Amino acid sequence: MKMTIDEKKALYAFGCPNHEATVQRMKLLAAIAPEPVAKCLFYNLAVKLSTEGADKWYRCFFRTLRSEMEDCRRAEQVMRRAVVSTADREDYYDEAVKV
Repeated sequence: MKMTIDEKKALYAFGCPNHEATVQRMKLLAAIAPEPVAKCLFYNLAVKLSTEGADKWYRCFFRTLRSEMEDCRRAEQVMRRAVVSTADREDYYDEAVKV
């Protein structure tokens, strides 16, 4: 199944290993979302997950998605730390040049 990054983020935030509960939750989120774009996102995701046979592969798909998104989050944290670390070192080099 192909999913956009926004759909993956929504499933990561609101999904669970239980297929039926996740589909029901997406429908409820579509019903209460105040923004039309969010409504459309949740509704389309519920429709994608409601296809015939989805309950057979969903648990494995969800587990893979969780691990993929956690790896992405860790990589973003490492990149942020690298930027902060580099910015600190640039200040030291500026002081050394000024002296």
